[in-house]
Amino acid sequence: MLYHHTRLSQYHLGLWYGSYRCIIAVCLLIVFFSNTQSADTNYIFPQLYLLTLICYVILSSLQLISYIFFNLKINQNITLFFAIDVIVYSLLTFASHGSNFSVNLLFTITIFAASILLESKKALLITLIAVISVVYQYIVGSLFSIINLGQVGNSALLAIIFLFVYVGGQITIKRFRSLEKSNYRQSLELHQLQNINRHILEQIETGYLVLTQTGDMILSNPASRKLLGIPPSQETENVSLQYLQPDLFQRLDLATLQDGDKFQFTSRLAEYHTVIHIQELKVPQQTLVLLTIQDAKFLNQQVQQLKLAALGQLSASIAHEIRNPLAAIMQANQLYLQSSSIEQKQLTEMIDRQALRMNKIIEDTLGMAKNKETTPTRIELDYFLKYFLQEDLSDIYQKIRVESEPNLSILFDELQLRQILINLIRNAIKHNNPDYSYILLKTYKKQNVVRIEIQDFGSGVAQQDLNDLFKPFFSTDINGTGLGLYLSMSFCEANQAKLSYVEKEFGACFRIECSNLAVI
Repeated sequence: MLYHHTRLSQYHLGLWYGSYRCIIAVCLLIVFFSNTQSADTNYIFPQLYLLTLICYVILSSLQLISYIFFNLKINQNITLFFAIDVIVYSLLTFASHGSNFSVNLLFTITIFAASILLESKKALLITLIAVISVVYQYIVGSLFSIINLGQVGNSALLAIIFLFVYVGGQITIKRFRSLEKSNYRQSLELHQLQNINRHILEQIETGYLVLTQTGDMILSNPASRKLLGIPPSQETENVSLQYLQPDLFQRLDLATLQDGDKFQFTSRLAEYHTVIHIQELKVPQQTLVLLTIQDAKFLNQQVQQLKLAALGQLSASIAHEIRNPLAAIMQANQLYLQSSSIEQKQLTEMIDRQALRMNKIIEDTLGMAKNKETTPTRIELDYFLKYFLQEDLSDIYQKIRVESEPNLSILFDELQLRQILINLIRNAIKHNNPDYSYILLKTYKKQNVVRIEIQDFGSGVAQQDLNDLFKPFFSTDINGTGLGLYLSMSFCEANQAKLSYVEKEFGACFRIECSNLAVI
């Protein structure tokens, strides 16, 4: 393969040099005819000079035609090019008054080209022939008193220049061939990597779609076409997304997209409910958009698998958490048998509290263990919050101040959103400063993200507790189970949302973030 590539390059270089020879021959002939009146003074043998040029024009033309149409032996043809050039330039120099700058320059170009196009031995042979012909014609000319013998020094200098040009050409061609081999090897490796990447893209279940800023598709894999409902036989390269998937094109605002945006997408053209992640690709002279497309059902299955794996780790923690209240109940029962009536009442209350705590741990764990599939639906936040607060938090409704931007809607499992908000709001009220009669529930949009914030005005979360805040069974409340925030974070992740703690000047603030592109 490399030999074929090198041979092809040599052929093209030989073609250019053959064309150059024809142009030079014609130009020399034109120059001669334009100075015919001073031919006797410019040339020693004008007839020989003219005959040599005519033969050179004919031979160079015939050689070029033969090279183009009968290129069976490239090396031999190119070698013949240089041999004829050396003979012609020698005759032209002999027919002139010895040293001729124009012809000497053509000599130099010929030697340099031979060093590049021929093998080193053949190029050296051409160089030596040129050196011998230059020196020889001065010696012969001086014998017949045609050329002054004092110009032999010039011929010697010219011969040295020829040798230096040959050496320079050899260094150049070795460097060029080294770079050519390196580039060819790198191109092979790049081609192999492209084939590997193409094979991987065709096999994986995650869809990848690359768009221009105008919405034209540059690259897509089978998974992306399947998830978006594009027929497999449909040509997609350089085709507008508006034509292939108009629903997605309408959803995307390519001018305002931000790197890292994420949204859930359904279409009448596709049977899949998908999650799409946006990523900018910086390439020379343009910016492309990469869409990573995943089946939401598959993501939910992954969440459930992670949940089941976490349950195994939770088992030991559950046993430890239940052991403490159970030991307290057993101790209280023993003391109950030995106590007075007043002490018996206190012990009974103690048993009730510990039993309720055990029951709460079991209920939260069972709720987390239920392998229920997340089903995101459209939720209008204004309408949802109004009825949610009245139905689920009627006992503390008056303690909640709502600040909500209008016309915000998200894709979220409604039951899971209710449970998240119940956990966060009741925690906020529990830890609120008694001097404040309310907590703040706020919804707003910022940078293509819908945010839901629950803020109290208490003492906030201690710095040493921040790293453990969302871990299971971590609680600063002696009566808490430590599962509320862990469950809330798990539900948010199942709905492609994010739950985080935001430090405020006063109190604690928990924020739920959903991509604004999820708005329908």
